Amino acid sequence: MMIAPTPMDDFTGSDIQQLVGAASERFDNRNCWVIRVPARLCLAADHTDYWEVFTPELVTFASDSALMNAVISPRSDSMIRLFNVGDFEDCELDLNENAPPLATEENGWIDWLDACGTPAAHWSNYVRGSVHHAQMHHDVKVGFDLLIDSNIPPASGASSSSALATCASIAIRLANDLSLEQSSLVEETANAEWYVGTRGGMMDHATMMFAEEGQMLRLTFRPFSAQSLDSSTRLADYRFVTIFTHPSDKSRSTQLAFNARALAARDVIPHMLANSPDDLPDVVDVADVSDEVMRKYPALHSAGEGELRINNWLAFARGELQRSQEVQVLLHTNGAATTLGSYMNQAWRDAGELYGIRTPQMDQIADLCRGCEGVMGVKVMGAGFGGNLLALVREDCLEGLQITMEDHQDLFSRGAQESVLVHNPGQGVSIMSGPEGDMNWSPLWPNREV
Repeated sequence: MMIAPTPMDDFTGSDIQQLVGAASERFDNRNCWVIRVPARLCLAADHTDYWEVFTPELVTFASDSALMNAVISPRSDSMIRLFNVGDFEDCELDLNENAPPLATEENGWIDWLDACGTPAAHWSNYVRGSVHHAQMHHDVKVGFDLLIDSNIPPASGASSSSALATCASIAIRLANDLSLEQSSLVEETANAEWYVGTRGGMMDHATMMFAEEGQMLRLTFRPFSAQSLDSSTRLADYRFVTIFTHPSDKSRSTQLAFNARALAARDVIPHMLANSPDDLPDVVDVADVSDEVMRKYPALHSAGEGELRINNWLAFARGELQRSQEVQVLLHTNGAATTLGSYMNQAWRDAGELYGIRTPQMDQIADLCRGCEGVMGVKVMGAGFGGNLLALVREDCLEGLQITMEDHQDLFSRGAQESVLVHNPGQGVSIMSGPEGDMNWSPLWPNREV
């Protein structure tokens, strides 16, 4: 799928005219693409997509209100220049500097990451990862200019990082006339994000690329599939609300905690179940895992310590799978909001008692939410350790929830008013297109299931 860039003047009168104007000043008014990537919200089975002991089933959706807009302009040289409307500093990189070799059977992406080590934290790393992965696997010759404007809160569990990685993956392909095949792009972008040091899965990227407006999304992995789900009509009077508690700690200790769960899910527990399924230890020390396995987790390997809570984490994952299946039945059978809320509350309980990803501040705010009229359920959104809560709230009670949050401003790391955001299921990645003077947002891919 090849898409020609559009003259910047054609965007006059569109809802992103101001953003394109800012890009025009930086990009010398060159032709461009304008894309929109939504935040990812997960209703059931957060971050079980990388569990190897079963075929994960997740229910997710894209936000219609938390969005990342990107203006992309192709270049004729090897430079990539990165700009954003927010507080992050502008920067640039050269494709010819620190470029990875072409992938071979002997030298793949993980080998190269292992040799390079984890880079120092910087917002551009999510772009660099997508670009370097594309360089290793495709014919990349030229760079691009990129201007980002996003209201997806960073470190919130709504995956602003994956939205940025997705923008970069699409940008490098548009600039170099490369294929935008949907499923391959999901997998490659998920792998590319490992560049920053995390070892996540494909849930975020798949939601962003396959979601349809007004629909929930059922995702499975191994094998991968994406299927739209109708929402229950009995949820029509309810809204999904994210409540931002405090920034998700992206420190080394939290990254190690996240990767420890990925290590257990991908490698340690599957091996144990294959060899002694009836006798799993409660705890395994990271130092006891083989070097061959640990090389995929260099930060953990380097730390040389840490505990894998085998039985608790496996119980959490199995509980999430069961809840996801029950949520799918609820949507299919037009189930009630009270039932959906109970599943969310169960997930909240397990996220603390079994998976250990809640914080005291999250607990306080969740208790406050549950005390508000019309709140059916509350759960952790994303990988936890801070970030957003996801609540199901009766529409006529939204104002009361907002007032209660504002009355307890001291619990929040930012203004309570801006910490509460209402969402409907929105469209996945979109591109600004249409005739001059009538620009409109269209799905980047025709809606289809895989």
